[in-house]
Amino acid sequence: MTEVPQTSGVVDEKPGRETASAFAMRPSRDFDGGLLERWTYTLSAADALAYLRLKREWSGRAKWALGAWFIAGGAVFGLLPEGIKGVEASWRSWTVFLAVMALQWALVLLGINLWQHRRARRMVPAPMQAEFEEWIDCVAGTDLLTLECWYLSPELIGQVLETPTHLFVLNFDSAIVVPVRAFADRAEAARMAQHLRDLAAGPYYFEAQD
Repeated sequence: MTEVPQTSGVVDEKPGRETASAFAMRPSRDFDGGLLERWTYTLSAADALAYLRLKREWSGRAKWALGAWFIAGGAVFGLLPEGIKGVEASWRSWTVFLAVMALQWALVLLGINLWQHRRARRMVPAPMQAEFEEWIDCVAGTDLLTLECWYLSPELIGQVLETPTHLFVLNFDSAIVVPVRAFADRAEAARMAQHLRDLAAGPYYFEAQD
């Protein structure tokens, strides 16, 4: 998953909101034109799990670890007695080799799955009420990573992703996860996703960095 850079630099002398954490307490935001709509929903570990299962690029360390894991599997295959793996380059030998690799990959997937479930339960230990808000010039919602309310002005909106079950608004250090069930229907969720992309295109109160 591509990281979204942080932005800074106030223009037009608008009230300060360099980061969403400036709104730990809900302020009056009449200067923005007001709240348009608010959706409330229950955020649970299942929603955190959906976030963790988003496709993302593996880190360099993880790639090295995966490579070492399969090299170790090859070494284990090489140490197997001929009675098990068969004669070298035979069909039996290739079948056993592929079985070892498949077993290793299955263990990797199992490990990732167990880690994701454990991490999701730690992120949201118990179901909690969350909210997502649409403002004229920004959006706000419960951040999955801190479980606090974050306001994102256009330049702070990073990736907007849709799945059949969730809408994700991701920044370099925040993740607003809204279940599709929070909206009236899928069409409303799709409309919101497009609105967020349009909002992220500007204009900005701050200078967006490349």
